[in-house]
Amino acid sequence: MKINLVFILSVFLFSCSQQQSQELPESKVIAKVGDEAITSDLLNAYMHVNGISNPNEDVVNSSLNRLIEEVAMANIATKKQLPMTREQLNNFKYLQLRALASNAKVNYLSENQISLEDLEDEYNKVNEETKGQQYHVHHLLYDDEIEAISILDEIKTVEDFKNMETIYIEMNPNKTNVGDLGWVNLLQLPKSFKELLPTMQANTINQQVIVSQFGAHIVYLEAIRDIPVPAFEDVKDGIETSLQSKIMSKFAQLAKAKARILVVEE
Repeated sequence: MKINLVFILSVFLFSCSQQQSQELPESKVIAKVGDEAITSDLLNAYMHVNGISNPNEDVVNSSLNRLIEEVAMANIATKKQLPMTREQLNNFKYLQLRALASNAKVNYLSENQISLEDLEDEYNKVNEETKGQQYHVHHLLYDDEIEAISILDEIKTVEDFKNMETIYIEMNPNKTNVGDLGWVNLLQLPKSFKELLPTMQANTINQQVIVSQFGAHIVYLEAIRDIPVPAFEDVKDGIETSLQSKIMSKFAQLAKAKARILVVEE
């Protein structure tokens, strides 16, 4: 259900004014509905919220007509002093908080900009850690290490593992990231896998159960292949996105650490 844009903006601005004195920047008035001015910025906001991009003249005109209708109806609601529901008020409050949080993120990124040196360091680090190889990995995951050890004792050959894997998948249809993982690199795996896989030969089963934060694993390494190191320019944008994600994660942790948080239990 679409929320009336005029209501959103009016309540949003009212809520913001209680925290900071801020007015909408001046914009060209393109229509008036009673005393309410419709500006070009407001029309752009209407089209953005409604998913309208690169509009032609006809779309702009029809959008303006629909916005005029909404403003006219909103004026009636205002004159009749029709109250908003509790859910609506909380929706608007959240929109305010989300906008302020977005501004804080942008500000933090601007204060912690990623340099070319940062990108190159991360590029070298990733290449060093992946070691230019990918591994075709299968694993069976158990909550109980004793159960995993008992199952491994029954697996004598690769064929035994594949049969056990088929049974395991059938018995655990809702488990994800188990069985055949396909081709992965070391950065995609838990620490215990990172330490194990470089020591294994292709088409072998590890003779010991390994333990990670997810549980106890029986590991079968089907194959190993070398992968070419990508050119820095080809992956630079992806590395920057990854580093930005790490910065944002750090910022979220810092924000929570600085805040006085009390979760009230019922």
